[in-house]
Amino acid sequence: MGIVSGFLSFEKSMGETLTRLLYYLGIIGIGWHAISRFWFWLTYIDNDWDTALWGMIRTPIGAIIALLVLRVVAELVLAHFRMDKSLHDQVTGRAAPPKVD
Repeated sequence: MGIVSGFLSFEKSMGETLTRLLYYLGIIGIGWHAISRFWFWLTYIDNDWDTALWGMIRTPIGAIIALLVLRVVAELVLAHFRMDKSLHDQVTGRAAPPKVD
């Protein structure tokens, strides 16, 4: 029951956990798509080898760019959740007061 009650309670935000989960699923999806596109271009060599060669060169570059964009978007979403938590703590008085030197 502990896992279910922890999952259903609103004491802890699930935004960061879901962002990380979607990030890892995005990596798997981009990898799967890149492998399938590379396989397509590899089997297309018999029809038009120069187009297939450019496709095989373009596929890993596109996958790297997609991974970079996915990482930036995930970092932006996580930064939003961190700012939201920080502002919530300041408004509710849970934030530690600043240290005076």
